[in-house]
Amino acid sequence: MSASGRRETVLPRGAVAFDVDGVLLQGLFLSQAAWRKSPAVWAKSMWLGLLHKLGFLSVKDVVERAYALQRGTRVDDVLAVAESVRLVRGAREVCAELKALGYAVVFVSVGVPNEVVERLAARLGADGGAGVLLEAKDGELTGRVVGERHSENGKRESLDRMLRQAGFGWTETTVVVDDRSNSEIVRAAWRSIGVNPEMPILRDASFVLHTQDLREILQFFPEGYDVGVTPQRLAVRHEAVRKAIHACAAVVPTLALWSKGFTLWLVGAVTGLFVLSEWLRLLGVAVPVLSKVTWATMRPSEPRRIVLGPILYGVGIFLTLALFPRAGATVGILILAVGDSVASLAGRAFGSTALPHNPGKTLVGSFSLFAVGVIIATFFVSIPWAFAVGAAAALVESLSVGAADNLLLPIVAAGVVTLARAVH
Repeated sequence: MSASGRRETVLPRGAVAFDVDGVLLQGLFLSQAAWRKSPAVWAKSMWLGLLHKLGFLSVKDVVERAYALQRGTRVDDVLAVAESVRLVRGAREVCAELKALGYAVVFVSVGVPNEVVERLAARLGADGGAGVLLEAKDGELTGRVVGERHSENGKRESLDRMLRQAGFGWTETTVVVDDRSNSEIVRAAWRSIGVNPEMPILRDASFVLHTQDLREILQFFPEGYDVGVTPQRLAVRHEAVRKAIHACAAVVPTLALWSKGFTLWLVGAVTGLFVLSEWLRLLGVAVPVLSKVTWATMRPSEPRRIVLGPILYGVGIFLTLALFPRAGATVGILILAVGDSVASLAGRAFGSTALPHNPGKTLVGSFSLFAVGVIIATFFVSIPWAFAVGAAAALVESLSVGAADNLLLPIVAAGVVTLARAVH
């Protein structure tokens, strides 16, 4: 940026290629086109999609069979679907920013009609777009797909042509993708960004983001810092959201006063749903509410594997509530919900001295947990025992056990409280 505030001319930096379905468009174009046709066609199309995700059908087979169901659909109706599909948050801003910074931007899809992709590219100011070619006669789809653009290899060839036309090669290209139909272009490009990806992309992508705002990809381009999206800010935001959700468990002891059995059932059910949600996430299937919670709270090191934090958190609460008397369970759960959250946020905000046995934790964080543990425990045990509870909790939290501290922390704290009350 020049001193006058006007953007300076920049040399071409490379190309950025975006998949369309799920990356630029909310949901799947074929799904919305099928629903517009009829609920029966939609159900059949969803079944084809499920078979693809489970590995029983190739993307080429799915696209051919899905568009065969669209036989007789007017081309104008297909284009009308395109007008009704919403862009993901930040799509327009990302394209504009990348273009302004000197990148060539292109769109490619195996399932969205070519004319729709080209119109979307023009709408967002991209340099080109390529989609699946559909045969039409007298203004209606015949149900036949033309060429090979709807295969993984065909998608790569389509993108290769657009890149050459823009003057770039694969060694200068970043691809932004989500599903397994992009495996070929992920392997060809010099780097790739998986946005809410399913397993093949989750494993192979250079970077992974779980987000509902496409602008977060700008952190992977040097100029992205100019629009305020930095890894540091994302880490602080994720940790704050993570711990806010963490603290919600503070209501569990109160709920258990009304019905311990119902509370155990509720905690167990939510934990079980998280396990299912994680398994489906690795397949690229988002579970309403639960997947959004996972995406908002996971740390950068977690997206490529099962996120154990919420699962062990639920298991820890369940076991503490089930195994210990009310006083011990209450202290253990509150220390997990409140103390661990305070320790994490205080450590990140003010901690500078790392613990000698665990450089990932800070002295400030451990002391914060100790203090919160003592305060909570004083309502249930004597002052000396309250200090013992705080010390035990701080010791467990300081260990290098990863997400397992969600399991160990409440159990250890509850055990010390139960021992203290038994002795007295």
